[in-house]
Amino acid sequence: MGRLTRAQTMGIFILVIIIAGLVMVWQWTSDEDADPSSEIELLVDTVGRQTLRDELTLNGELRRDELQSINSPFNGRVSQVATEDGDEIAAGDVIFALDGRPAVAANGEFSFYRTLDVGSDGPDVFQLEQILDSAGYDPGLVDGLYTEDTRRALRQWQVDYGYGGATPEPEETIVITLTNGNGYTVGNKDSKAIRIGPSVPSDLSGAADGNLPSTAMAVVPAQTSRPAIGVALAEDTVAEGNTLDITLTANPAPDADTQVNLIFGGDATGGSSEDISDPDVDVDYLNEALEDTPILWPAGETSFTLSLEVLADDLDEDDEIWTVSIAPDNAAGTNYSIAPINTMAVTIVDSTPSRIPVLSVMVDDRDEQVEEGEDAIFTITADDELSRDAEVRFTLIGSAQEGEDYPDQDDDTSIVFPAGEIEITVRIPTLQDDRIEPSENLVFQLKPALGDEYSTADPTTATITIQDEDDPELTIVGSEITVPEGGAVVVTIRADEAPSRDISVDYQVGGTATMGVDFQVLTGTVTFPAGRTEVDLVINTIDDDVFFVPSDMIIADWPARVGTVFVDEGQTVQLGQTLLNLTEPEFTINLIASPSDRSKLVLGQAVTVEIEAGDQNVTGTITELDDAATITDTGTERYEGVVEADGELFAVEGATVRIEVVLDERVDAIVVPRAAIYQNATGETVIRVIDLDTGVQTEVIIETGIQEGSFTEVVRGLAGGEKIVVDVTGG
Repeated sequence: MGRLTRAQTMGIFILVIIIAGLVMVWQWTSDEDADPSSEIELLVDTVGRQTLRDELTLNGELRRDELQSINSPFNGRVSQVATEDGDEIAAGDVIFALDGRPAVAANGEFSFYRTLDVGSDGPDVFQLEQILDSAGYDPGLVDGLYTEDTRRALRQWQVDYGYGGATPEPEETIVITLTNGNGYTVGNKDSKAIRIGPSVPSDLSGAADGNLPSTAMAVVPAQTSRPAIGVALAEDTVAEGNTLDITLTANPAPDADTQVNLIFGGDATGGSSEDISDPDVDVDYLNEALEDTPILWPAGETSFTLSLEVLADDLDEDDEIWTVSIAPDNAAGTNYSIAPINTMAVTIVDSTPSRIPVLSVMVDDRDEQVEEGEDAIFTITADDELSRDAEVRFTLIGSAQEGEDYPDQDDDTSIVFPAGEIEITVRIPTLQDDRIEPSENLVFQLKPALGDEYSTADPTTATITIQDEDDPELTIVGSEITVPEGGAVVVTIRADEAPSRDISVDYQVGGTATMGVDFQVLTGTVTFPAGRTEVDLVINTIDDDVFFVPSDMIIADWPARVGTVFVDEGQTVQLGQTLLNLTEPEFTINLIASPSDRSKLVLGQAVTVEIEAGDQNVTGTITELDDAATITDTGTERYEGVVEADGELFAVEGATVRIEVVLDERVDAIVVPRAAIYQNATGETVIRVIDLDTGVQTEVIIETGIQEGSFTEVVRGLAGGEKIVVDVTGG
């Protein structure tokens, strides 16, 4: 049995109400002994109010419109198909790979059409920079010029998507070596060597068995014709508010004007002109004209004078060191080299008298107990920020033994309390041993200052309990391995027994590879979680040979839906061959109407879309209608239109739907059963109103409106609430 429409369901519901409300009335005869067959039976109902709709039922279907076809930008081989028919693709998703290079969905105005590298310019470069910038990869100035900044951003983007390099490079090595630390010991297998091979090997003969070919280490000879840039003096002094002239040297003099980069460091603070007006900001020099601004060294000159202005302030602070160093040439070292004496340390002298801070010591509640091998952490607190560094003296006492439970201490142990701080922590390493012994107390005691650097106030002592704990022995698993540029490798550190607490494992990084250039920066520590016997250290290498080809980014209006994928992995494709097509993500609801039904339709009409699958229905609006008919294969005419739904229908493409169109609607209309309406002898539309007390019937002329199911609207003639005759039987 088919599913009832909304109108049919409403009609049945109303009919039940009608039947329930009917009243049977027996009309009296003048003779009580008359024949019962002469009695008349009346079916009576009450005139009520309800909402009526005039609806038209149409057929329709669900479709997805095709947006575009994705074609191959060159001859190649499909090495990966990362999507299937019907998948939803968003910007940033990998769609497929050609010759090992992922093709990533990206939003833009037009498809890329050429290979891009440093020096390229034009609207395609501008679009590439926009895509990288919006994805969080900073290409510098987005101006349509492919610079080193553009390449750095593209490099990181390609690293994240697993691209390889363009040409083979000499292998470089990374050596990870465990170092002794607190809470563990290091076994014999304490290091691991990693070779960074080319991202695109020149010989893949060994790839079948998983062995990448090795390449001999290469040494790049130094260039001797470049000038060596340095400083004339390694140290100097300047008072706040004065200017210091620094002499830079070149040997030999450069043949052409040369940009020389500087690095400023030390504990002096640079700032902007806006920072000077902020009393909470300590500014020793203006860095607006210094940072990231190269010096233009004139050709033929062997020296250059750099004037440095030091700002005066009212802060009471220690003398500060401002270092000025010659930075490596940003142009890959082709213009100048760095002389042996390449850094000047400038001492900025301060003469403001200091304030004497008051110090006390405490232990955080969480650090009151430590296990052997862990640091005992004490916190020294000042009553206010220190205006200058203070050398704080202390001693260690308690049941813990010096040299056995913690390292030997100097007779006059001290720590520097830095200026600008209000508290510092002092870490006393505890010693691990194999002895079974009771817990011991380590007491930290502040000692008076030798001069007027500080004073003390209670509490001047704090206590930490050292609990006995054996340490695990750590080793590195495996031997030398090779990873291609842009790839990642995992170094596994193994413990002979699981530690009972998290421990911080220190390691050193060596080898010929450069951190930050050939592989991402490593911190030198890794956390070994409690209860585990292995922990992995991930090393990500960097592909430093980057270029862009048109297939790297597929331009469309994403998100979009894949209609059909036309190729398989391993298939060879030709330039321009269609790889897949895209369709609209959402279904389009198409309605189909006959010419007579089309005449009743207008844009903006409200509809209800129903589909039997899953008993689904949503409301919607007609947004498009054909003005010209389409001739079907059978020769009949039909019109099509589009419905915009307020919700989502879950079905397959091509599924048929039923569309109920609301042609007219009357809210709170006066309604009567259709059976109660008839034409009188003069052709007028009338209805009979009955007085139930007397049985008298009165014929009332009415004007009708729309109909729905078994009810008809009465526009004029009735006020509502009257008793009307629906049917007469008998007599």
